[in-house]
Amino acid sequence: MSAANCQLKKMEIYTFDKSLQERLTEFTNILSNRGDVVPASQIRAEWAYHTELILEPVGWQGLWKIPRLTCQDFQIHYPTIVAVEVENVDFSELSALVKIVAVQDDIHLPDKYDVPLLELYPTKEQENTALDVVSTAECIDQLRFFYNYLWMPWDTDDDETIDWVANHLETRLRLFFDMKRGDMCKKTCDMIRTLMREGRDIQARIAKLEMEISDDEDESEKVLDDNRACQLMKLHFRLQQIKTEMEVYENPAMREMLVRNQSFTGNEVEIKRRESRGRQLEAHFVWLGGSLEETIEALKSTQDFLPSNTFTKTSNCLQEALDISDKGDIVIIGKGEHEISGAGNLEEGGTLKGLSKAESIIVCPKETESGPSLLDFSGAEVLLENITVDLRDLQAGILIRKGLVKLTNCRIVVDNQSVIKLGVVVLPGARLIAKNTYFTGLGTCVVVHTSAEAVLSDCTFDDCVEGIQLNNKSKLSASNCSFTNCKEYAIRKETEDLNNSEAQIGDVDILQNASEILIQDCRFENNLKGNINLKPCSNMILPVKQENMIIS
Repeated sequence: MSAANCQLKKMEIYTFDKSLQERLTEFTNILSNRGDVVPASQIRAEWAYHTELILEPVGWQGLWKIPRLTCQDFQIHYPTIVAVEVENVDFSELSALVKIVAVQDDIHLPDKYDVPLLELYPTKEQENTALDVVSTAECIDQLRFFYNYLWMPWDTDDDETIDWVANHLETRLRLFFDMKRGDMCKKTCDMIRTLMREGRDIQARIAKLEMEISDDEDESEKVLDDNRACQLMKLHFRLQQIKTEMEVYENPAMREMLVRNQSFTGNEVEIKRRESRGRQLEAHFVWLGGSLEETIEALKSTQDFLPSNTFTKTSNCLQEALDISDKGDIVIIGKGEHEISGAGNLEEGGTLKGLSKAESIIVCPKETESGPSLLDFSGAEVLLENITVDLRDLQAGILIRKGLVKLTNCRIVVDNQSVIKLGVVVLPGARLIAKNTYFTGLGTCVVVHTSAEAVLSDCTFDDCVEGIQLNNKSKLSASNCSFTNCKEYAIRKETEDLNNSEAQIGDVDILQNASEILIQDCRFENNLKGNINLKPCSNMILPVKQENMIIS
């Protein structure tokens, strides 16, 4: 189905903001109303029974928020939201067959598709007003909340004699609300989110590997199966580790102790040492090894930009340096591949500087240990210079939540190209300044949200799905940049200023009335769908609730 002939109107959905006690009462009634022991293996059946009692089985309209991996399968941008009509609900599978009735962009989807119920959002306006759509929306909200925040990947392996409701329901609800209220420190909350994401990722990888194991007697297949079995063993082992860690966080007594000791970092000696020096900025030199001459030359080269009296520590692990650094510090990295699981204390501000050309200094994620983005910044100012950010299997390279991030002589790359992979995401109120930075292989190189800004000079965008995505009321200044070989558009701009709902495709001249965009001396070449795409604002953006941010 193409969006070309589909006109979308504003669609409001139902939202539910409930207290801990309300959620606890609801889930207790849904899952153990009959008073029996409910093992983990029975949970899905209880939900099937409940949804069959409450949900309208056919004929209601809603929005389908297409998940990231499904977007990847369809080769469409994430997030994508489409209007659907439900033709049938399969209660045992907790899914629905939907007919896609309207899409926003020029995309192609099947006319009908089986969709998990938790991905659907019933709309307030319905063609059949006799339907009880409020109860349907509330039931799906309950289902979505449960599987997003309370159900864990390892629960299916629970002992059949263990009552899941008695053992897990209240403790996990309290954990969720403790995080939502901010009763736990940010570092602990980040750790919990990371563990949950990693657990779900591992579960998906386990399922995929188990399907790939062959019954074929062929010798080459046996070798492959041995490799898969080894991977499976490692994944199951890691999943067990995550389960053990999460059980600590779920325990109310352990969590209370963590809250009481939020200021304890396990690195008190280092903190006291820094305080004794007056909290001066320090440098961290990360060197993976080399000859004595190479090492001496590398250290000497830091004198070009570091004052001679700068207190400097050395390490052979970038993540270690990031974790012990303080806000504003400079982390210097030598040649080689540096695996990290996050920005550490550099998140609040500082400098990450390579000692050589960006091509020879690669910063990439540790396997299964990173969040959705490699580097996540929310500080005043961060500078990245002379480094390559390689996304590997992550969704995004750099996420700028607030403040300013500067990129100088950097590369943002990925080998396994996908439409859903994002180079730099600039959230509302944040700012990006990039100079002489190279983007390649990405789905979208730079995403600039509403009220955010990107200033780009001498940057190259090559062999990506699209160069820049600009949300409504975002700002862009691009000078002497090159946009080549984009599979879609060089720049895609969402605006509320279009006089009609039809998108416009053209060159830079169609941006002449957009005062928030300045394009100077840029080169556009071989962009398959066009150089500039102006599209009307989507009216189908789902509201972001606090709880949706907890594991996002």
